[in-house]
Amino acid sequence: MAVPNDIIDISPSAIPSQPPPSASHRLPTQSASAALLGLNSKGPSFLTTGIGSLDRQLASHARNGEGGVEKGKIAEIWGPVGGGKTALAFQTAKGVLKSGASVVWIDCATSLSGAKLQGLDSAAEWFHYVAASTLSHLLALIISPPAGFISQKTTLLVVDGLNTLVDLDYPRLPFNNSTRTEQQKWQAGRRYAILGFIVTAFSKLAALHDLAVIVTTGCSSRMRHDSGLGASIGPGIGGAEWENGISSRVLVFRDFHGRFIGVQKCQSRNITPLDPVGDVRNVVGFEITASGALEEQIIDLTSSSTEGAPAPKPTILPSPAKVVRKRIYDEIADSEDDEDEYGWAEADEVAIATQTIPERTAHEKAPDAT
Repeated sequence: MAVPNDIIDISPSAIPSQPPPSASHRLPTQSASAALLGLNSKGPSFLTTGIGSLDRQLASHARNGEGGVEKGKIAEIWGPVGGGKTALAFQTAKGVLKSGASVVWIDCATSLSGAKLQGLDSAAEWFHYVAASTLSHLLALIISPPAGFISQKTTLLVVDGLNTLVDLDYPRLPFNNSTRTEQQKWQAGRRYAILGFIVTAFSKLAALHDLAVIVTTGCSSRMRHDSGLGASIGPGIGGAEWENGISSRVLVFRDFHGRFIGVQKCQSRNITPLDPVGDVRNVVGFEITASGALEEQIIDLTSSSTEGAPAPKPTILPSPAKVVRKRIYDEIADSEDDEDEYGWAEADEVAIATQTIPERTAHEKAPDAT
């Protein structure tokens, strides 16, 4: 017995009429003027560093005289120890706090001094400080931030000393591959993958929360065998993915009895070659005052002294009075009196006598033989 097939009518009349989708199922439309007004109402798109020349170099296309670190982007500050990386990042954070916004500071290396934190005064409640002791702790903070970690008022995120945590888990290895173990080879390959993962997480935070991310890193020594030059220093963190994620990069160092900031990358454009070893351009001089503030300073590179702030003269301390200790001539003992103190004279006389006796006997017997 044949089973009758069900006939499905697909004509338009058979389809039940549905109400048109409401406006809630669509993306909200917005006019261009309203979008422009919303951008202007968000406040400045740049965070000042407190150094005018540096701000202008980092944001040459800024409007209304703005300049500095761009919001929604990542800025890297690298250099040797004691150059002033943390001081530059902290001064940028103080400028954000003065504007009424919030700052998140993640410390990966040396903790901030108590004097700097006490100088924030009433703005300290908007300064959120976190110490990340391991790389896993840092990844947890930036990938899945806890509730309230980044608020709506947060405008700046500072990660101080990132290379310290990266070097602990994924250290740099010598170039000789023959002496590496399998574990070391795996870690060397994972180092750049982790750096790419970190810079991607920073980019997401900067874009989602409309904040600027400042990362301070150290430096590493590099040999230049091909060019015949000596060793030099370069950024402690690098790689293709890291380079593509960084919007601006500045170098902070000391030389000629002064401090300098060199802009190497701004607005995602490299000013110096891709390998920045030994190449510094667009240099800005500055000094750190006793209060910890950074002030721009004109430094004469043709001399070893600085203009406006001469090097302090060294304090010459009086040397202690020396006690004159001279032996009096009368106190010098006469060597003739002690000539035979150890019996050396008697021994010398015996030795001389034993040498002259055989020669004398031989001379006396010579005439008898003739």
